[in-house]
Amino acid sequence: MSELETTTYPWALFNLEQSVYGVSSQYIQSIFIIENLIRMPGMSDYMKGAVNLRGRIVPIIDTRKFYGLPTVEEEIAKLKMLMKTRKEDHINWLNELENSVLDKREFKLTTDPHACAFGKWYDHFETNDLTLNHLLKKFDAPHKQIHAVGVEVRNLVDKGEYDKASETINKAKNRELKKMINLFNSLCREYSDTKREVVIVLEDSTGSKEIGLTVDEVFAIEPIEEDRETTLDSVTHQSHESLFLGKRSKDGSPVFILDEQYFLNL
Repeated sequence: MSELETTTYPWALFNLEQSVYGVSSQYIQSIFIIENLIRMPGMSDYMKGAVNLRGRIVPIIDTRKFYGLPTVEEEIAKLKMLMKTRKEDHINWLNELENSVLDKREFKLTTDPHACAFGKWYDHFETNDLTLNHLLKKFDAPHKQIHAVGVEVRNLVDKGEYDKASETINKAKNRELKKMINLFNSLCREYSDTKREVVIVLEDSTGSKEIGLTVDEVFAIEPIEEDRETTLDSVTHQSHESLFLGKRSKDGSPVFILDEQYFLNL
């Protein structure tokens, strides 16, 4: 692979999980959304399968798995489990609020939307996935509203207005809670439907070798600079012989640069 400063080719920048990677456009033969994947026996565990690209069978590497990152399937499964648990939390929360009113006892769960398990996760979760960000933003107002029901109910209980408190909870079951349940369910469904990996197909200079790499999203084509001062380990990425470090020209942020010949020679 040539040094960055000696090539005039721009670089395709893409995401894998939360990190930015780059590959020289000199080697890119095509970019497409993965579909019609051919499962082939005897492949290495990091191989996703193969595709028929204009009559040629091109092997596809699961790049996340190759670098020891969670696969897209694992990421979706984890998100589904998280949403299922947090949905049950809020169902149980409202049930406990109702029982505390019926039993005329103190409600000890939090009414602060930032202090429940979902709120803590929601406030600190970051992702480069635009679809997931869009889906999560829908939770902000309804999540605050359902916790506000707890505040309202506690105020009514303090005044001895238990019937009004129970009525408020029953309304919340059909409004705020129902909306939250629908959001938890739809997030998992919509995210799974839209989370489609992109394949970058690399080709050598002779056109005799091709290999596909799965990526989350190709988001830019731009020049980058080689970073000779920073090590891979210092930016918390596991060192690998197929990688070296670069930086984006516009802001100096790190880019993990793939050695295309490494993959073409696998």
